[in-house]
Amino acid sequence: MSDERFVDSPPAGAEGWRDVWREDRRYRASGFLQGLLQKIWRRAGAADRDRQRDFNAAVLDLLTELRTEAQTIRRELRADIQSLQADLEKAEAGLARDIGQIRDLIPVAARRNDALIAALDQKIETVAVRLRDATNPTVTTDHRQPTTHNRQPTTDYVYRRLEDSLRGSDAEIREAMRPYAERAKKAQPALDVGCGRGEFLELAREIGVDARGFDTNERSVADLEQRGFKVTLAGVPECFIGIANGSIGSILAAHVVEHLPVGALFALFSESARVLRPGGVLMIETPNAESLVVSASEFWRDPTHLAPRHPAALVLLGREHGFEVEEVRAVHPLPEGTAFPIAADDPPALRRVIEALNARLFGAQDLRLILTKR
Repeated sequence: MSDERFVDSPPAGAEGWRDVWREDRRYRASGFLQGLLQKIWRRAGAADRDRQRDFNAAVLDLLTELRTEAQTIRRELRADIQSLQADLEKAEAGLARDIGQIRDLIPVAARRNDALIAALDQKIETVAVRLRDATNPTVTTDHRQPTTHNRQPTTDYVYRRLEDSLRGSDAEIREAMRPYAERAKKAQPALDVGCGRGEFLELAREIGVDARGFDTNERSVADLEQRGFKVTLAGVPECFIGIANGSIGSILAAHVVEHLPVGALFALFSESARVLRPGGVLMIETPNAESLVVSASEFWRDPTHLAPRHPAALVLLGREHGFEVEEVRAVHPLPEGTAFPIAADDPPALRRVIEALNARLFGAQDLRLILTKR
């Protein structure tokens, strides 16, 4: 009796039950009679009890093995899931990176495509212009106004080719002329002095502006005549001959003043003041003399340019001839990436220096001056 072992409460977990069954522990009897009955019962069913004990221990061992295997499978499954999640995260990151790169490349491809189409359009237009130059009749002397420009026809052809190489696309030029056409719609009729290829005249016709053009290039005038525009072969100041005082609403001189000698420049202002009615506008666009990149380099790509015209001089001439300044500002910025870059961590003092250099060196390409006759 001394080797008997007892338990006072049900064991916890499989290991506790295994100890109970292997060591044959029993609940302690609460009284003499109960203890006697337990002894009689144990002796009567000892063999069955031993078998049950062995069976229970075997079941517990099996359950323990199953539990161990389940835990192993669970760990392996968790590891597989974590590995799969890591692979998915890497795949998502790679996909997001690829999508980002594709999104970055789409606008680049679109811009390149647009540039190619614009270049193709320009080449087609150049071929068409050359064909028209070769087939259009020469402007007759009846259409000529007295002029100080004695160009030979070959010179006109050469300048047309030069214009092809230096000008932007048709769409860019039309967009640059749009503000002037919209302004001229409020002040008609309009004169386009130095109408060139006629982008302003095209826009004017589209939006219902009564406009007439003048140019010294015979081929340009012949081309515009064939296209149905009102044009005359004449320069400054001859183009103003025969125009009554105060009969014009607006005058455009786009990229003209840089071609004029000083006498003709003064005449442009004086004749414009004569033919414009009160409230009429003189609109001038010229390369921006305050941008050093423009005035020191880009300006001289055109050998017919005489000199950059500073805005202060143009404003002074306008005021001297009775005009009020409605607008004077630089337009058409240089392509993105031309200026010195500013880093996010640059100190404020350095940023101000770079901004000042960019404004002076890489200012916008053109100057717009709008003058109103008093």
